[in-house]
Formats: sequence, C-alpha cells, structure tokens
Amino acid sequence: MINRNFIKRCVWFIGTTLLLTLCPLFALAEDSLPGSPAERGLASDTQKEMNDLIEKPDAVPRRRRPLSRLGPQPVTPEQQDEAERLRNLGAKYGTDPTAIVGRMQLSSTYRELPQGGQGIDTVARVDLPYRGNYLLRVDAPCLNWSDPHRPGTTSVQGFSDLAVTAGWRAYNTPEYALLLGVISTFPTATESALSLGKYTISPVIFTGRFLPRWDSLMSALVTQQVSVGGDPARNSVNVTKAQIQINTFWGANGWSVLDADWRIDWERSTKNSMTLELELGRNVVGKWGVFVRPGIGIYGRDLPGAYTWNITGGIRYMFPSF
Repeated sequence: MINRNFIKRCVWFIGTTLLLTLCPLFALAEDSLPGSPAERGLASDTQKEMNDLIEKPDAVPRRRRPLSRLGPQPVTPEQQDEAERLRNLGAKYGTDPTAIVGRMQLSSTYRELPQGGQGIDTVARVDLPYRGNYLLRVDAPCLNWSDPHRPGTTSVQGFSDLAVTAGWRAYNTPEYALLLGVISTFPTATESALSLGKYTISPVIFTGRFLPRWDSLMSALVTQQVSVGGDPARNSVNVTKAQIQINTFWGANGWSVLDADWRIDWERSTKNSMTLELELGRNVVGKWGVFVRPGIGIYGRDLPGAYTWNITGGIRYMFPSF
C-alpha cells in the first residue's frame, strides 16, 4: 500500500516539476500577454524609450525580468542558423536528448566497483519516434557482476529490469527545446540480485539550449524515481537524479559529450553520489556511428548507479521520425 510519505513526495515533485516546466513558457509569454489598460496606455512611452535606446547606443537597457532568464535567450540570425545546424547534428548522431529521432543502439559497459567488485552491463536500446514530437524508448539490459566480498552468491548474470520511456516534446526552436516524459521500470530480471524487485515510475524533464559562446549544445535532465509496487520484502526506491551535458561537434563527423551526473538516495539517509563521463564518437558511414565513453566516480562510489571507474563502447543506427 502506498503510504502518506510517498504521496507527499509525489505531490512535492509534481509541484516542482510543473514550476520548472512552466517557467520557460511563462518567460515566453511575459512579453506577449496583453497587460492592463494602464499598461497598454504606456505602450507609446515604451516604444519611445526603445527608440531612444537605438539612437543612444550607450544607454543602459532595462533589467530583464527573472523568468526571462529561464526561457529561450535572444540570439542573432547567424546564431539561430548555427543553433539549427548543431541541433540537426545532435539528432543525426543521437547526442541530443530532446531530439525526436529513431535509434537502434547496442552498448556495453565495464564497471570497476568498490572493494574489488566488477560488473558488465550490455544494453539494447530502441527509440521509436512518432509525428515529430512523440517518442517511445525501450531499454533491455543484461548484467554480469561479481563481488568477492558479497555473502552467499559472489557472481551473477542474466537479464535485468526492462525500462520503457514515453516522451513528448512540448517546445522546440533551434536555440531551445523542452521534452517531458515518464520512465517506467519493471521487475523482469531473471535473478533477484539483478533487479530492484519493484515497479518504478520516474517523471522526467529534458531541456536543450544553444550556447553561442561555446558553439555547443547544453542539455539538462531532472527526474525522480519512486517505487509503486513489487516485492514488499525489497527496499523501496526513492532517488532524485540530475544530469548536465555539454555536446560539442568536431569536424564533419565527430562529437564529444561531457556528462555530469548527480544522484540523491532518499531511502539511504539522503546519501548522494556524482559521476563524470566523456563520450567521444564518430559517424562512420551513413546513419551509423560508434562511440567510447570513459567515466569516473567523484564521490559516493558505493551507492547504486555509481562506480570507481567505467568505460562504455557502443554502436548506434539513427533514422528519422515516422
């Protein structure tokens, strides 16, 4: 049965999610919504002030409203063209999390864990886009890990928990994008040690922004994973995750992604962890690309999802939306 603490956490997260989601939309609307009659009466005065600023380039402009800083930022036509070019490359190479494109990807990760533990994760991923703004993703992982200090079974391998993501791109311009979704996991593992033993849901927000100074794309992710059922003997799941990526393109076929990942485990006395990864990839032919992704644990290396160090290699095939 879902307890009151779970309900409170859901209400808190939904409220926060709505606030973060609507802030960029409010920012977009701030300058377009009609004001009161008195405000409309000042329109001519405002236009006069703008004309004065044009005639006097040294004049100091008014401070921007706080919400405006959270939404899309003004860019020049040249910067907008460059942002569109980078967004297209991000979609082509599969590095833009807000892009609605098809994908077939196979990757394998070796993880060095604390106290001599080791693990290998192999994940098959399929993304199915629909009508340019909807996406269905399925991740099918197979795990193989060993821990000489674990009591009982020291190693185990097999199929792990299936993950399904449904996403909707709510806003999209060359310089800014917003995608909302829900990630669900299911206790489908062949061995209990490879599973959370719980059904979980994770509301998620992806944002993508053009960085004109760096000629790169920045994306951010915020999600809250909570368990909603499953084996009552297994620990509940309540994890907050935040992620920031800087995506840069090199030459005609290369890319890099710098990825910082934070996690807070509320079921483990708010213990938290951080990892840092760097993906280097190249488009080899047509819609095929290969990548390698080394990573290192910064702190909290003994928590789930963290590690001492790891390295990932993979291949992906990208295709357009239906």
